[in-house]
Amino acid sequence: MRAFALLLAVVLALVVVGCAMRVAGALRGGRDRRQRERAAWKVRHHSADGRTVVAVALTTPAGEVLQQHLVADLADDDPDWQRLFLTARQEAEERAFHLNS
Repeated sequence: MRAFALLLAVVLALVVVGCAMRVAGALRGGRDRRQRERAAWKVRHHSADGRTVVAVALTTPAGEVLQQHLVADLADDDPDWQRLFLTARQEAEERAFHLNS
């Protein structure tokens, strides 16, 4: 009888732990889903290895990038870099505006 009670207690403890894990996962999933729903398209740019990349990125309020679309990839030593960069930024702003609407 004691062995049965011990087995029953172990099974009950496992069921409780399993339920608690499912509830915690559902709560965490709800928070992540709300973050994704509040994500917005934003202009991003960075330079690395002699190149400047201009893009629009779907970004959560926490700063996590969910998607990114490349607008331009410019060589930093291009003599017309400033004009190309400003044109790419303008295009990225327009894309972000339309993707957010």
